[in-house]
Amino acid sequence: MQQVLCPQCGAPVKFTSTASVMAVCGACRSTLLKDAESVKRSGEMADVLEDYSPLCLGATGKFESKRFDVIGRIQLRYDEGFWNEWYVWFDDGSDGWLSDASGQYAITRRRKVKSLQGMPAFSDISPGDELKLDGQRFVASDIRRAQAGGAQGELPFVPGDGWQAKVADYRSVDAFLTLDFSDAPEPELFIGKAFDLSAMQASSLRSNEQVEETAGRYRGQIKALDCPNCGGPISFVAAMATQVVCPSCAATVDCSGPTAEVIDKARKVKAITTTLSLGAVAKIDGASYTLIGLMKCADPDPDEPSDWIEYLLFNPAKGFIWLVETDEGWERVQVCDTWPSQNNASSVRWRSKLYQKLYDYTSRVELPLGAFNWRVKAGDTTKITDYKAGAMKLTRELGEAELGWSASAPVSPAQLAEWFGDPQLAKQKSRPMGGKKGSYAGWAWMATIGMVFMNLSNILSGRFIPILIGLAFLWFPAKLADKFSGKDE
Repeated sequence: MQQVLCPQCGAPVKFTSTASVMAVCGACRSTLLKDAESVKRSGEMADVLEDYSPLCLGATGKFESKRFDVIGRIQLRYDEGFWNEWYVWFDDGSDGWLSDASGQYAITRRRKVKSLQGMPAFSDISPGDELKLDGQRFVASDIRRAQAGGAQGELPFVPGDGWQAKVADYRSVDAFLTLDFSDAPEPELFIGKAFDLSAMQASSLRSNEQVEETAGRYRGQIKALDCPNCGGPISFVAAMATQVVCPSCAATVDCSGPTAEVIDKARKVKAITTTLSLGAVAKIDGASYTLIGLMKCADPDPDEPSDWIEYLLFNPAKGFIWLVETDEGWERVQVCDTWPSQNNASSVRWRSKLYQKLYDYTSRVELPLGAFNWRVKAGDTTKITDYKAGAMKLTRELGEAELGWSASAPVSPAQLAEWFGDPQLAKQKSRPMGGKKGSYAGWAWMATIGMVFMNLSNILSGRFIPILIGLAFLWFPAKLADKFSGKDE
């Protein structure tokens, strides 16, 4: 470890990693460049936005039985939000990165390969694309162009003015692969695994008191803000929300800077009635979660339209969970840390269980309200594929730049009432969740109408027997399928 005095203010600055080429002075924000003989000052680095993350400089943990220290951070911002990349130094003298995005974590380390032949160009990668590396199948999950929004501590490179990160992430079960195109047309490879913060030393993570000291407010505390568009009150989660939608005028407000800025104004707001309200608190698995955001979503399919409400809940230590309400019941939804190991047209295998395909449909955001950890707006669309195994459901969500998986389980009204401490919630009608609204009987009715139309001449001439046999073959499987899928009431 090398310690120097900042040339700007004289405060001590440490270089823990021999691979570090720069450090940011914690006192004056000066960027210090390290060369063979001296340390030079090069301007100032922007402050990072303090957020809900429990990670901090000095935190320690273990990965694959090796101890590491968190010694630096770069914050990367893109149009819909931001994420943190923490620079970590292992006790064996190697380094790596701890990715921190919306409560999802992964540790990756540089991987040297003999040849980059066969690697895709950054502009050619789309979510869902496959890549094989050493016989292992990876699927593209996230493709981003981002700008450095700020830095702390030590980094192994200098993000100069205009520097842009160009990265493509791939997943394979719990394995995590990043192709980094930031500095050249050919990628640098970083490979690792999804990471659970239970492997971190708890005492080294940020406490609520430390967050209050650095961010000026408690993590997860509900604060009030006057909407710059209409002046109405907005509640948001301090040190977490970068984006809120005013419940009065539906203006989208950016809270990541020192001054709230209206990004987009909605001219009309459709009044919606929701079972749960913003700010409601639920105790789930012994932890208190606050309802910070909700979205009314719909499938725009003209033949079989449906809509539902998605509620985002947040706990400072546990992160995010979703509750989804449809006219068929409730689901508890959580983003998957590990991905399916098998994925074909009709089924996927996840955690040793086979899930059969249910539906393909589109989810479109009709109206978002409250706070979110990414920039959400009306009109955002996602392609959804649902799979089911017993009462459990697995969902594949495909957007323009991102692919993700989430797992869900049904929630009874009684359980919901217990979580929120509201007996009235137990009086709701409970029906099994079956994914997208609709039934096989609906398709059978459409086929029946078509059959009658095409056989009108036979009906008028009294030839009913073949038609009745056809209807039997049509309706019997439909009613049987609805019964086993939970749609036959």
